[in-house]
Amino acid sequence: MEIGKKVFQMRKLSGMTQEQMAEKLHVARQTISKWESGTTLPDLESVVRLCHLFQVSPNELLDMGEREAGKQEERITLEDMVRINQVNRKMTLLLTGGLLFLMASILTVLFVLAMRSMTLSTQYMLYRYIVTGQYENAPVNYGKLFLTPIVLGLTGVVLCICCLYKSSKNRGGH
Repeated sequence: MEIGKKVFQMRKLSGMTQEQMAEKLHVARQTISKWESGTTLPDLESVVRLCHLFQVSPNELLDMGEREAGKQEERITLEDMVRINQVNRKMTLLLTGGLLFLMASILTVLFVLAMRSMTLSTQYMLYRYIVTGQYENAPVNYGKLFLTPIVLGLTGVVLCICCLYKSSKNRGGH
């Protein structure tokens, strides 16, 4: 990229006008305009001031060809950003799914415990109020009722672990 285009790009990214930039560099606004259009090149003193102003090295400002192609490989491209965004969405979905399964597991356990408590109190009331000897106790197998929250909880834990593993793998790989 030409120096003029770089100067223009850096000025625009910093939000400065040509007048503001000219004041900071102690040159005329027309000088900035000529640099940006490629009519003239900045002198050595102006290059140093540009580097200080935009916090870039002289190599970054002055490189114009072969090195630019090499540096482009190091920069994040739009395709990389899209890929990163897709991975982040998948990770968010994985973590959200894991947390939902854990929450469903906890709610199911609470429901089963409440049902067990209610069943015990109902059994007590029936036992107390049944005066004939025909009452038969029909115990509920709570072990089977706890199977669902256990499966939900394990699924949630596995999803959260997968999310954390992939997250650490992505950080380590990049």
